[in-house]
Amino acid sequence: MSIIELNQVNVNFPDKKGRLVQAVRNVSLNVEKGDIYGVVGFSGAGKSTLVRTINLLQKPTAGDISVNGTEFVKAGKQVISNKKLQLARRKIGMIFQNFNLLNEISVVENVAFALKHSGLKDQEIEDKSLKLLELVDLKDKADFYPVQLSGGQQQRVAIARALANDPDILISDEATSALDPQNTQQILALLKKLQRELNLTIVLITHEMEAVKKICNKVAVMEQGQIIEQGSLREIVLHPKKELTKSFVGGSLDVINTLNSLHLEKLNADEAIYQLVYSVANVTKSIIIDLYREIGVEVSMLYGNVESLADEPIGTLLVLVKGNATQQKQTQDFLHKEQVAVTRLDEKGNSYD
Repeated sequence: MSIIELNQVNVNFPDKKGRLVQAVRNVSLNVEKGDIYGVVGFSGAGKSTLVRTINLLQKPTAGDISVNGTEFVKAGKQVISNKKLQLARRKIGMIFQNFNLLNEISVVENVAFALKHSGLKDQEIEDKSLKLLELVDLKDKADFYPVQLSGGQQQRVAIARALANDPDILISDEATSALDPQNTQQILALLKKLQRELNLTIVLITHEMEAVKKICNKVAVMEQGQIIEQGSLREIVLHPKKELTKSFVGGSLDVINTLNSLHLEKLNADEAIYQLVYSVANVTKSIIIDLYREIGVEVSMLYGNVESLADEPIGTLLVLVKGNATQQKQTQDFLHKEQVAVTRLDEKGNSYD
């Protein structure tokens, strides 16, 4: 059952010369209840603009939007009253990159601030705020001020505040972008825990595919205002179709650093570099040995890694293959037959679908 439905949504902005710029172009997206849905793309792809249409912080130019079974927008026109929209927004929590905390009041008061129109009594507000801080492991910091906390702790306060009105949906807009790797992993783990314990639906906006791989079950890839590819995380990682998606799937820092350390311009004419992504459960044989036996190419492994996607081990290899043009094509065909996603990374070849 879809809890968020976007159908052919467009968002246009006038530029400095008065010309219309399409920030979001004909985007359709269905998020089912309980999803942790990742929307990934580079800066300027339209991710944040798109997600802000979910609660009408950004009004769309065209399209239909329904949330929690309530129609918000029809053919680009708001059809929900402002009063009902205000109530509906309470069920859509949001967290941002810059935390948006009030530095002049304490941590518990920051959480309580979100409850001032809830109708609860003062003691009930305090009790609930402390309970939310306990949920994000910060109850002992209740009387601290935000400036006394680390970035990761401040984001936990922001999450507690976003949960104050018992939302069904939590939108995370680049919420880990300002954090170091350790805090990023902790916040992602917390979001996954909260999704499970509170039955939340989470929309995760990010430019980091590693964050998507950690906690999402579905993903959409955006480029220039459009969704160019979407589906289950497993399908997108193992069978990426678009060039941008392939770059995100293999865009871990280790792969990038390994690739950058190679002098691609010095490769011989019979050498090629490939990125291989595959399910360890399906591909249990040694790919490198099989390539040598079947095709006669020499294969050198430059980088290897195994990570877990929804408890399924997924392998990534960076390999250098030495062979003539016919053997290179045979290599790609063989790997494709073995259900391995293949991307050629050197300048002399194109990616293989």
